[in-house]
Amino acid sequence: MPKKYHIHAKATPLNLDYVYKFTIERGENCINCGKCTKVCIYEAHKRGKDGDPRKMADPHTVVCRNCFRCIQECPRGALEKSLDKDYSNIGGSYWKSDMFITLWKQAEDGKVPVTGAGYRGPFTGPGFDSMWTDMSEIVRPTRDGIHGREYISTAVELGRKLNHLSFDECGKLLSKIHPTIDIPIPIIFDFPEEKLTPNVQVALVRAAAELNTCIVLSADHIGADIKKYTKNIIPLISHKEIDKHQALIKSVRMVAIDYHEELLSALPALQDKIKKINNVLTIVRVPATKSVEAIVTKLAQNRAEIIHVVADYRGMENGSASAERRLGKDIIRAVHLKLVEDRIRDEVTIIFSGGIAMAEHVPKAMLCGADLIAIDLPLLIALGARLYEEPEKIIVFPEGLEKIAVRTVMHRIVNLMSAWHSQLLEVMGAMGIREARRLRGETGRAIFFDEIDNDTFGKIFKKRESVKI
Repeated sequence: MPKKYHIHAKATPLNLDYVYKFTIERGENCINCGKCTKVCIYEAHKRGKDGDPRKMADPHTVVCRNCFRCIQECPRGALEKSLDKDYSNIGGSYWKSDMFITLWKQAEDGKVPVTGAGYRGPFTGPGFDSMWTDMSEIVRPTRDGIHGREYISTAVELGRKLNHLSFDECGKLLSKIHPTIDIPIPIIFDFPEEKLTPNVQVALVRAAAELNTCIVLSADHIGADIKKYTKNIIPLISHKEIDKHQALIKSVRMVAIDYHEELLSALPALQDKIKKINNVLTIVRVPATKSVEAIVTKLAQNRAEIIHVVADYRGMENGSASAERRLGKDIIRAVHLKLVEDRIRDEVTIIFSGGIAMAEHVPKAMLCGADLIAIDLPLLIALGARLYEEPEKIIVFPEGLEKIAVRTVMHRIVNLMSAWHSQLLEVMGAMGIREARRLRGETGRAIFFDEIDNDTFGKIFKKRESVKI
């Protein structure tokens, strides 16, 4: 049995201005009795203002879990809690305010945040929120993920596979086995379009190396300070710049190329040209347009090894009217089912990115048909970036981020992935699945709201409509 993959988290706070859900204010009528310090188990209240233990310090909003005990127990009503103004403004229709706080806290210590007020929202919504995973195995104590006795592997394999093996009369293998690459977690980093400070860029690369995964980088952004991590870097190059980047191709394990119509017929020749330089795997990045499943199928038929389907930052289809755009789960299912229909699904690796905002989106994307996912925005939010969706996409980085040590930034990314990995283990354990590879396309282990809603009420409402007509 291989050694269990474990991500070592380390508490890594950032002393930067960030948004939190609530603001706690202490009024002038506070008598410094300290009752709030006794009732708050999260230590949001402490003594020692200006070094004087007789006075109460300002409330530490960062650790507040919204239990309201301090408000209820204060004998003078000196504490007041209000919704933070910035909290209401960040995000938008897809990236909810709570997501930012969750990602920030996960990057702090690598743990899954716990809230004290309970969940009062709807149990369904658009995209990944409209599907649930089958947790029927959660009652079995040997399948409890992190603490269980059963080995659970989150490793995935990248590369082209054979759909059958051929042997000669003597039993000798005739089929040529394609090279593949294993990574211990079904997540790679997709380098964001936003311009990053040098310390953040280096930290993302070092975090990928620490986690033994990979990061996609523009070939022009790979400087001397990160070249020693080339085994964990996937350079993104144009199909016309292969000769220009020969030295770089010789030092990496995978190369990413943006899709172009010419690739539909020229891909085999292009791959052969790359393999003459170095026996690396080639990733074709395809935008998630309306015809993406047809494009992916043609590429797979033309020997594509790895195909990266890229949706927009909200996990929606590119190039269509807003009302007609498919969401991430529907895009992945369409691509997966088309490959299954053409009997070539097992031959190609599918990566999906766009709208992967939370840890639970990883197993859900894989259940819909992806082999693994790529993330970008969660990495930036873990470092304090704020995203505003309306009227256009705007990302604001906190002041002082460029001065934070590379090691500190790296640890926050590692912490984030530690929290996501823990949740992936828990989901797989509760589903009774011990290998991440088995998650791919297992839609029978998921429940889709649209389908059960149609099965339950579809016939009733259709009948009523027909009667009305």
